[in-house]
Amino acid sequence: MRLGTLIILALAFGALACQRDGASPGAASAGDSKVVAQLDGRDITGADLETWMKEDLYKREIEGKPAGEVYEAQAAAIDALVNEELVENAAKKAGQTPEAFMKAQEELLGPVGDEEVKAFFDGNTSRLPPGATLESLAPRIKQHLESQRPEKVRENLRAAAKIAVLLEPPRANVDATGPSRGPADAAVVIVEFSDYQCPFCKRAEPTIDAVLAKYPTQVRVVYRHLPLDGLHPRARPAAIASVCAEQQGKFWEYHGKLFENQQALNDEDLDKHATELGLDQAAFKACQQNPETAQRVQRDSDAARAVGITGTPAFLINGILISGARPIDDFSKWIDQELAAKPAAATPAAAPPAS
Repeated sequence: MRLGTLIILALAFGALACQRDGASPGAASAGDSKVVAQLDGRDITGADLETWMKEDLYKREIEGKPAGEVYEAQAAAIDALVNEELVENAAKKAGQTPEAFMKAQEELLGPVGDEEVKAFFDGNTSRLPPGATLESLAPRIKQHLESQRPEKVRENLRAAAKIAVLLEPPRANVDATGPSRGPADAAVVIVEFSDYQCPFCKRAEPTIDAVLAKYPTQVRVVYRHLPLDGLHPRARPAAIASVCAEQQGKFWEYHGKLFENQQALNDEDLDKHATELGLDQAAFKACQQNPETAQRVQRDSDAARAVGITGTPAFLINGILISGARPIDDFSKWIDQELAAKPAAATPAAAPPAS
């Protein structure tokens, strides 16, 4: 199976997200003649890309997906296609098969040394378990780095080539309204759609904290509700309760308690969380019973559905969708790109922090 096929299948089935049933709006294909990339002066068109991705698999696994997922699959396929052509061209020039060329280039890189192992350890300390030491992890790190030798060869080939990726990510127009963190005039606005019973939403919380710590003046995160009722029957009552905490200026504190206590979201638990935060219980109860509160949550859900979002967590970075509990590098890639493009890149209308 080719690398492109593996990438497509991974994107189609491997997202770390809670997903509800039902089809969602898709995106148009890259197009027959549109140039989506260039390699050493040669145009790569949408037709080239779709052919390489295997047309039948492309139609079965990509067609009908949300625009963001289609873009991610196409972008990953472009990278893999370029890598494959670079290896084939370099091998032909060297008078070797691609396999022999790769083996020879890996051997030229030499064995993984202690300095490489230490550099990797030092650069990833925040991701390592508490108490991890270089001595205990060195064999595993070395094995990992050795497995990355083929990727290093491809990186070297890419560095020497002229590559331009022209495929533009789709952008969804969603209002940035709701409780938020970060400056109101931030250049990058992340609208998050989340569900308080979704385990992947809880997993994403530390990543969002890390994003805000890394970009304290450039990023604002706006929280909107997307309870997946079929999967999580207590997510909607929890969302309604959080709106009521927001009305008393305690949204983020209540938000944190809900994720800390995902197994304790019945009515009594929701009241207990409010009491522990010192909320006015009479006002809290009245807010929960007010139809407008439920309508507020439903408006958020409708806004997500209108742009094809069906799973949680989902994040719109200046309108660019990334789905699932992703590592911070996936956020930084788009944030850095948006910051570099300012003022060319448009930022969705920003509302002041709600709480």
